[in-house]
Amino acid sequence: MNGRDLLQRTVTTIQEMYLKIGDTNGIVSLYYPVGDDGERIKTEFLEAAGSEFPDIVLESLPQRVRIIVSEEDCERISKMPMKGTMKDMTSLANSHAPIDEFRKLIDEKYPGSIMMKSQYIDFDWVVRFPDEVDEDIYCLAEEVGQVTYHRFSKEEYLAFGYELPEL
Repeated sequence: MNGRDLLQRTVTTIQEMYLKIGDTNGIVSLYYPVGDDGERIKTEFLEAAGSEFPDIVLESLPQRVRIIVSEEDCERISKMPMKGTMKDMTSLANSHAPIDEFRKLIDEKYPGSIMMKSQYIDFDWVVRFPDEVDEDIYCLAEEVGQVTYHRFSKEEYLAFGYELPEL
């Protein structure tokens, strides 16, 4: 991971939070593991944030960083253009759509994507889009007819010891 990727991950996470739960009050703190690369990542992050996000704070902690996003920045980030895939996945989850609706959307709207049964007990389905569409991996779970999802970067997904599904 580098600082620019971490900034993008922060922006996407704030956008997803707003899609899932709507407006929130207060600041948001996000924690990311960085190992021994914390100072390099911090420098790159702050350079990438530059004048666009001058109020975002990054604190170095042992083996991780804490990113603090003000309420004002959260609101501004929530209004920035978002990934269509994330909007669609969140919309379906929020509408309590059955798993077949997820499959239909992916098949029709995102050619070249896959939705496959998971080989891991942690979730039921894995969705992968072509990298030019969305590099994240979406892991879906179905419980009592309700589908939820978790979105992971490839790096995070691989860190769990999972194998990326082939497109």
